[in-house]
Amino acid sequence: MIMNYIKKSLCLLFVAMFFLANIFASDMELQQGNFILRLFEDSGTFSLFYLTENGKQAYFFSPYDDFSSTFFSVKVDEKIYKLNRDSSVEFSTYESETGAGIKYSVGKEIEVFADFSFVPEFDGVDSGCVKVELIVNNVSSESHTVVLKGVFDTILGENSGLHFSTSRFPQITTEQDLEMMMVDKWVRSFNDNCSVQFLLNGTDITVPQNVCVANKDLISSGVWQYVPKTGRSFNSVFSYNNSAVGVLWNPMIVTPNSKSSVCFYISFAKGSSVPTDSKFLGEAVPQSPLNEKDEVVYQDEYGTTYTLGTLSDEQLDPKYIEALLNRIRVLEADPTKVDRMEVLQLNAELDAILEKIRRM
Repeated sequence: MIMNYIKKSLCLLFVAMFFLANIFASDMELQQGNFILRLFEDSGTFSLFYLTENGKQAYFFSPYDDFSSTFFSVKVDEKIYKLNRDSSVEFSTYESETGAGIKYSVGKEIEVFADFSFVPEFDGVDSGCVKVELIVNNVSSESHTVVLKGVFDTILGENSGLHFSTSRFPQITTEQDLEMMMVDKWVRSFNDNCSVQFLLNGTDITVPQNVCVANKDLISSGVWQYVPKTGRSFNSVFSYNNSAVGVLWNPMIVTPNSKSSVCFYISFAKGSSVPTDSKFLGEAVPQSPLNEKDEVVYQDEYGTTYTLGTLSDEQLDPKYIEALLNRIRVLEADPTKVDRMEVLQLNAELDAILEKIRRM
């Protein structure tokens, strides 16, 4: 009798806990017409879908693995964190003035905010667009080199065999390293029912260091920058025909109690409608003639340009310069781990700072 009572009590307790967990779950949704963006509190990831006429959800990204296969990663100095159920990262959803986002607390040094907002120029009937801003906040007392990466597990092109397209390539059916985003401009995944497009070049957009399309498991592996082999299929030992987009941004040195960010857009459409490109953001208006702040103080062969106006007072601080030099020394000390592009970027910044100091 007592045992039955205990079993019933435990059962009721379990049911109560189940309902309480659902009551206090903090998943969030943003909606624009028939398009919905959902942020998941339990995995720190997001999904994008639209509601069909019969009320079903048509997804733009893979819904498998509880939607955790589309995610962001961050490298703080030399340590990598996956922002999807990484046990060392705390995360929570939040509302903002323009939309909603996910906050990630990476140790006691760095906070990352993935901020999402629908672009109001679109009504969400046949097409829409989401602005995504990844904000890095250094809450420590030391400078850190931070690199952001996004992995997007697309599914739309996998059944048709025409996995992706860009402004330069109308059809991409195998792995590809997209080294010319100034020309490619966007990456689109599509089928007969809908399409999704990552806008990675244009006004207000942070041009990435590297973009590639490859097998999802390979892009998601422990290798920070996966190098695809052009012409290789989207297969791996774990999955067949499973393609994804990998986006890697340039390193940023974030000083104590300061922020830095990258920005891109995701546009989408259903049926025969084509997602928008970045032209809706307007064209950047060049300033002419150059004034003192616009004067170029450094430009290398890779297109890295610094002007007097882009260099802040914080970058002229001796402590910042010392941290920059130390970071370059650490990277160059181990040839097996050196990231050549990061070293070039840091040296370009250092040269620009020294040139500005010389002119003062």
